[in-house]
Amino acid sequence: MLAIALSTFKEIYRKKIFHFIGILTILYLILLSIIFRYIGKNINMNDSVISMISGFSSIISILGFYFSSMLVAFLTVMLSIGIVSSEIESGTVLTILTKPIKRSSYIIGKYFGTAVLIILYSAILFIAVILLSTMTKISIIETFGIVALAKGFLFFILEPLTILALALYGSTIFKTLNNGILIIAIYILGTIGGVIEQVGTFTSNSSLSTLGIISSLISPFEVVYRKMISTIFTSLGAFSPLMGFGMTGGASTTPSGWMIVYVFAYLIFFILMSIMNFRKKDIG
Repeated sequence: MLAIALSTFKEIYRKKIFHFIGILTILYLILLSIIFRYIGKNINMNDSVISMISGFSSIISILGFYFSSMLVAFLTVMLSIGIVSSEIESGTVLTILTKPIKRSSYIIGKYFGTAVLIILYSAILFIAVILLSTMTKISIIETFGIVALAKGFLFFILEPLTILALALYGSTIFKTLNNGILIIAIYILGTIGGVIEQVGTFTSNSSLSTLGIISSLISPFEVVYRKMISTIFTSLGAFSPLMGFGMTGGASTTPSGWMIVYVFAYLIFFILMSIMNFRKKDIG
């Protein structure tokens, strides 16, 4: 299993798509630094210090972490949609499985090899966003604290790891292109569902809230992002997904602890389903 994980890590690291996303990440961070600097220059020094720090740190964190989570999700999808299917299509998997390697070890190794790379990338991006905030007159670290940010990071990496589990399962069933279309569609469903749920909550529309919750059960990725933001914002004593933009009111849409338990169950379920499906798959 460790050999498969290491091989997967090296294989992904050498892929052109990984290097392309690396360049895209650099461009994104440059753009983000420009946005942060603009926000910092437009701080009204006549405002209350506490209000100023909370408000602008909220804007910075929501902007930075939201687009960063989307970038990590994009990386995860691109690296994982063909994690198994591409090797089946090329015949590489036949060479690997002729060695004394169990099919379950192959799947687990594929997952963990990709997961390690995604976690490393996520950590670099997460830290970069925090460091870029110091370019402004406000520091995310000073506002929210290291402990809150560390807890938030755990949810920051949970989202791509959950996407990876689903993509791994899809890769044992579908061809690479078909799996990519499916995973992207499910991700978009979750994003739209999250917006619908929040709108339903803030407008007290139970039908919209229910529709959003159902979407989140199918695609719980956006839920994890909201949990990350709420975890960071609790250091200020309150959370609203729109508070960073100066909007308040409505009930909180912070995901419950049970929803996070569901996300972990979702992740484990699709890893197990990947193992079971690959064991029965005819790859000859």
